[in-house]
Amino acid sequence: MQTHDLPARRRLMVQLAACAAAVALPSGVVQAASSLTFPRRQVRALASVCQTLTGIASDNDTLTQQYLSVLLKNLDKAQWNALMGLAKMPPPQQRAASLQAPLSEVVEFALQLWVSGMAGQTQVVTYAEAPIWSALTFTKPPGMCGGAFGYWAERPAA
Repeated sequence: MQTHDLPARRRLMVQLAACAAAVALPSGVVQAASSLTFPRRQVRALASVCQTLTGIASDNDTLTQQYLSVLLKNLDKAQWNALMGLAKMPPPQQRAASLQAPLSEVVEFALQLWVSGMAGQTQVVTYAEAPIWSALTFTKPPGMCGGAFGYWAERPAA
């Protein structure tokens, strides 16, 4: 896992831009996450921790399985166990523990994956299904159609 010099918001924007650019690449260039199957408790554990720490929920278990596969590939055993251990803590303790080194880097990687659908700068797990789009209710993924011609003329549904 790499550490980055960019502030968190800029890093997120860079990753979202890279995600948009990756959509335009030929399908062989973008790697898909492997299809390992994880126990439901691990899927729910990751979803719970990520939702608590970001405030962004996702009920897409298939996507969470893919995220777990990516995390398993990128984290060593101690990092993996520490990340999964967060799920056993109450939410206030999760937040406090996630900010402490060395777990903070692991949590940052997991949360960037959770929100953006990208692992690092090159591996796109998802684009249109990334939870960021549910949090950004005023927009949709670039390149995704919003509706029939003229849909933008109407005020968005609340």
